[in-house]
Amino acid sequence: MGKSRELSFRASDLPPKVRAVLRKHREELEQCLTKKQSASLKLGPGHEIPLPESLTRLVVHALAGADAGKRLILLEENAEMTPEEAAAFLHVSRPYLVKKLEAGEIPFHWVGSHRRVLVADVIAYKQHRRQRSLVTLQQLREEAEDLGLYE
Repeated sequence: MGKSRELSFRASDLPPKVRAVLRKHREELEQCLTKKQSASLKLGPGHEIPLPESLTRLVVHALAGADAGKRLILLEENAEMTPEEAAAFLHVSRPYLVKKLEAGEIPFHWVGSHRRVLVADVIAYKQHRRQRSLVTLQQLREEAEDLGLYE
């Protein structure tokens, strides 16, 4: 995922005082969400922009993940990935991903002689794969219960 379309952040890279301030603001935003109050972005004296709840949730999630030591990456939905980048995102090998592309399981297009995949399509595939895994796991659990192997 090229640097021109990727923003990454890890709280562990910040000084402890800055991390403490971010934690405090995250807690304040969480309280706003809990109390169904609107949050705002303060740009300076007398200049505030109200934040929609969805953006507030995104900021809280990002700050919580960063505080937990996770590296957060913000990608544009319509950004393109190379097969190598998509494979890394999905934690699969490049040849496996190419098979999925050629089988039509993940849409792609050609740029010259190179394949490109939309971030949104890779995320949709990942969500579909996870949902399929959960359904299979539930089926296995039900079979184990029917056989008396799971209680």
